[in-house]
Amino acid sequence: MTDAPHPGARQGSGPAPAPGSPGGVLGDPRVPGYRSDLLDSLVRVMGLWTSGDFLAAVAAREGIDLDSPAVVVLTVVWREGPRRPSAIAEHLSTGPSNVSKILRRLDAARLTERREDPDDARAARVHLTEAGAQVARTFVAAGDRLVDELLDGWAPEDRQAFAGLMRRFERASEGFLERT
Repeated sequence: MTDAPHPGARQGSGPAPAPGSPGGVLGDPRVPGYRSDLLDSLVRVMGLWTSGDFLAAVAAREGIDLDSPAVVVLTVVWREGPRRPSAIAEHLSTGPSNVSKILRRLDAARLTERREDPDDARAARVHLTEAGAQVARTFVAAGDRLVDELLDGWAPEDRQAFAGLMRRFERASEGFLERT
């Protein structure tokens, strides 16, 4: 039995398609396959790390008994500070009613609380309680440990290079968004 080719892998011995052409899945002919392989990997990793199942598995390993949307809200508020519910909804690309449901569960669990927005007395900002901040810290630390686990066996210079290249790619991505 033979292995099937990787999706996007070029077969045959003809020349590589020109960059940007309809058949140009390989992109830059100087670096065969890097574009399609890189994009494929990025999509897969982002999909995995943001999936409800993945987040729930990381939380469960730490004994955190919350659904993945609640964990995400806690970590967003922990990292970015008190936020209006509308800003949380925008960050999560969801509607305000969905965030309201999540916040009701977090408020009932005494992990979040709403306080008057100092910029607008008619609005409220979501704050973490000490218990909520502890859950967020635990979850983020679990993510750090998971990265260490996944990079186990990597040489220190490979870890540093990977982290540096990811930061560089992140900055380039942010730059794209700022230019648009």
